[in-house]
Amino acid sequence: MTENVADAPGEDPRTGLPATWSDSARETYMQVEEEAPSLNAAQRAGLFEACSLLALADGLAETIPTNGLMTTGSQGQLVVNPAVAEVRALRRDAIAALRSLGLNAGPKYSTAASMAGAALVSARWGNR
Repeated sequence: MTENVADAPGEDPRTGLPATWSDSARETYMQVEEEAPSLNAAQRAGLFEACSLLALADGLAETIPTNGLMTTGSQGQLVVNPAVAEVRALRRDAIAALRSLGLNAGPKYSTAASMAGAALVSARWGNR
């Protein structure tokens, strides 16, 4: 069973977010919740899954400095560490999941809250 932040001493029990999540994944979840409090259950589940992907990407990204950007391939040649591509794919999938929530819709179809959520996501993950 996953340990929740609510179970950890000194943490805000209202969030109930997994303790295994990275700080940035937890912050993304809380910021989107704050900016778009009227998310329905399906959107909230999608937000949770997107942040889970971000947490996984963050954890995997932490291994890259230890193992290096380059590694030895099967023929002895230098190749890009496969974790780099995995991190990129996880982040791309997380952003796609967040966009599917309607947080990145154009002004004609979005509310102020969803536009603010999209701006938060773009500011956090757009340069990565």
